[in-house]
Amino acid sequence: MANLTAKQTRELQDAFNLFDSDHSGKISRKELRKVLNALSIQVDETELAQLMKQMDSNNSGDIEFDEFCQAMGQIFFKKHTRQELEAAFQKFDTDGSGYITPNELSHIMARMGRNMKKSEIEAMIKSMDTTGDGKISLDEFVDMCNQ
Repeated sequence: MANLTAKQTRELQDAFNLFDSDHSGKISRKELRKVLNALSIQVDETELAQLMKQMDSNNSGDIEFDEFCQAMGQIFFKKHTRQELEAAFQKFDTDGSGYITPNELSHIMARMGRNMKKSEIEAMIKSMDTTGDGKISLDEFVDMCNQ
């Protein structure tokens, strides 16, 4: 596994849990496709197979948490440029308002196969919302990503 701090491991576990929509402890090919589609990342079957092969080091057909950490650790904790973060932010800010609203976050989570309660969405927003306005600005998003 990548050399990660306890905090980084927890963050990767949270990300892994978002991918693992059936809570099986593994990410299947179908779940990986669902997440990529939710993020508007289009891949064909060949590209999806290559991605699975790269991540599935034990050839089980699924991606276990340790494989996910190995594959995503360096990518996940890499410092991104503001331009890269703006592009990612725009995927969530579907109405172009300059904010990620609870409704937009709920929609993207549903597209990932995670139908979350309103209280869960509100808790996610609150954890990132430093101004207390109930939505996530680009600056809040950038700050959260670069912690």
